[in-house]
Amino acid sequence: MTLGYRIRFYLLAVFLLGGISVILFRLFVVQIDRYEEFSAKVPGTSEVKVRIPGVRGLIRDRKGKVLVENIARYEMQFNLKEILDNYNFVIKEENSEIRRKNKTRSTNVALKETPLTFFEYVDGSGIKRKRKEKDMVTIVSESVLPYLARLGLYKEFHSGDLQRHWRTHGGLVSYTYRDDLTFEEYALAAEHSLDIPGVSVMARPMRNYIYGALASHMLGFVRQPDIKKVPAEERRQWNYYVPDDFGGDGIEETMNSSLRGRPGQRVMLRDEKGRIVDSKDKFGKVLGELSYDEAKPGSDVWLTIDLRYQYIVENALRKVGRGAAVVVAPTTYQRGNDGEQDTVYAGDILAMASVPSYDPNKFIPSISEEDWNAYLNNDNDPLINRALKDHAPGSTFKIPVALSGMLSGIENKSYECAGGARYGPKVFMKCWALSKGYTHGNISARGAIKTSCNGFFYRYGNASGINNILKVSSSMGLGKSSGIPLNNEDSGFIPNPNWKRSQGLGGWGDADTALVSIGQGATEATPLQMAMVAATTSNGGDYYKPRLIHKTVDLSVEKLSPSKLMHRLTEIGIPEEKIEICKSGMWDVVNELKGTAKRARSEVVELSGKTGTAQTGRKRPEGGNETNAWFISFAPYDKPKLAVCVMVENAKSGGGVCAPIAKRIIDEITLLEDYNKDLALSKVEESEGNFDFVELVSFDDDPTDGIVSDSDGDDGTSVAATPAPDPNNSSRKPLLMPTVKKAPDTRGSVKSKTVKKRIGILERRRRGR
Repeated sequence: MTLGYRIRFYLLAVFLLGGISVILFRLFVVQIDRYEEFSAKVPGTSEVKVRIPGVRGLIRDRKGKVLVENIARYEMQFNLKEILDNYNFVIKEENSEIRRKNKTRSTNVALKETPLTFFEYVDGSGIKRKRKEKDMVTIVSESVLPYLARLGLYKEFHSGDLQRHWRTHGGLVSYTYRDDLTFEEYALAAEHSLDIPGVSVMARPMRNYIYGALASHMLGFVRQPDIKKVPAEERRQWNYYVPDDFGGDGIEETMNSSLRGRPGQRVMLRDEKGRIVDSKDKFGKVLGELSYDEAKPGSDVWLTIDLRYQYIVENALRKVGRGAAVVVAPTTYQRGNDGEQDTVYAGDILAMASVPSYDPNKFIPSISEEDWNAYLNNDNDPLINRALKDHAPGSTFKIPVALSGMLSGIENKSYECAGGARYGPKVFMKCWALSKGYTHGNISARGAIKTSCNGFFYRYGNASGINNILKVSSSMGLGKSSGIPLNNEDSGFIPNPNWKRSQGLGGWGDADTALVSIGQGATEATPLQMAMVAATTSNGGDYYKPRLIHKTVDLSVEKLSPSKLMHRLTEIGIPEEKIEICKSGMWDVVNELKGTAKRARSEVVELSGKTGTAQTGRKRPEGGNETNAWFISFAPYDKPKLAVCVMVENAKSGGGVCAPIAKRIIDEITLLEDYNKDLALSKVEESEGNFDFVELVSFDDDPTDGIVSDSDGDDGTSVAATPAPDPNNSSRKPLLMPTVKKAPDTRGSVKSKTVKKRIGILERRRRGR
């Protein structure tokens, strides 16, 4: 080898060795010396935390009978990521076949592509932009729905919801295609689900209101999850937050924090490319599932109501189109003849019903647009709980007025009925008896309660004074909401001089006090409040805070909500012997010859009460002023266990309409307890309501229903009409929208011929294999 070649060889070797040394040095720097720096920049595996919704607790009556339960809801779900992967695999095979055939074709057939779509969004600067994304509606319609149609499981859907779900959750949270599978459909789908990649069926807990429309205004309903209502801090605990169903109204809403289940957690593995590892081994175990913590149920909520009492009240109230009834406990007592003792606390709400009503099962899991619009367009307002809505209480308000006179020591003073009273040259306020051709003469408080004499109470109320009326009313819970855990409770209202001046209506006069004294004008109270008036009067003057929640039970831990005494009439200057005058007057109303509620006289229990009828300011279609009828009552007389208020809209009189209903309720409850009678319970259908004028209520099996005479009579038409309610003064909150299931849109309404055509293609492909 010549010297020249040798030198060139050495130079090449040196060059190669130098280059390799530089590379090795660089590798040392990157792999060893600066390993931490560069490894941090390389994406690796990570954990993904998925929240699992908890199971809601049950709602029970005071004895533990289940009113609201969780049952299996059979759903069909789409794993959109798996469907997309399978779709891509299929078109990849199809494209391979197209390429092979294109080699022998004169004109090439275009290859298939994954369908795309665009959606508009507004970026952070407020500019509208378009973004490209996979068209999952087309993919699902082509690859999944034809198979479902062949099995008879296809149903039209809202395509916009499906596409939004893909945009929001990708493949981690399955899309619920159907939530209304029957068990037979569920079994069929489970049998064939392995034939349809990405389609699965599962059973999830779903609310079931066992007795239909019974107590619907108390129980409320739940609606489907809404991620927007979850606080940001809570959402940040999970990478993917699957929210809970939440209460939409009633106890379901106000006690949501107790009923809501404790969430579980699923931790999944995410690979270096950001994909969730969801493949399964031969035993069906998800390989990427790092841990799974099961969700826990929420607390059971026990109400103070008795399911049997509620059933009795609901059925009795079905005699009318629009009204409410409330049963409360005036005293604390023990009950139970079957060996099971139950303590009933003073102030317990034992039943509360309102008609018309609705079936909360229609809201589960979502209410159809048709059903929702039917409720909204029903002029009878079936969604309103009339037991918590205020109205002019009419002559039932004479009980607080009678008690207020006892603060002034005038309870034994007699006043002349005189057919009414004159206030100024133009105002003559009549007593109802005058329209029937007579007057009540000179009577005392007890006699005026029995005959519901307006003329007496005009004078008696003014002698007592508006301040005493306000003082007693407040001590009996009037003019303020009770605070029970139900939304949309009206507070009621007792007019006063300050209010009148603030309204620009001038100074307060005797005519104003007279109008308040008979429970008309701007005076308003709810049936619940008036039931508490009856309870407070019957127990000797103790006003207890109404109680609807008996206790909550979380696993083995019970939290009892105790009864709470709020006011005592004896402490403001009305001794029990004076309160007895009111009680005696209420006994006379039912049991004396000239009482206004003889149709409430009972052969089962000693019943006492007070009638009332008040104008509403509206006209009846057939002519005349529309009136609401009232009846408050309690029984037995000496040791009262039940206080009841019944209110019926567009009714003639409290004695002819409400008293028989209250009697029916009290009689049946008393017989139930005294003889430990068994009551067959069934699902209660919703009441649509009506605007019919109710002149008389009777029950075919009640022998006292034939007792009717002119003295049943305060019909509320003897004074000026109550002003129509001002909607601007309402305390009602806006109606919460339930989860309304959208009707199928155009893209979600796949025509049967399209589905059949696609099925044909699939069948030919299957045979070709």
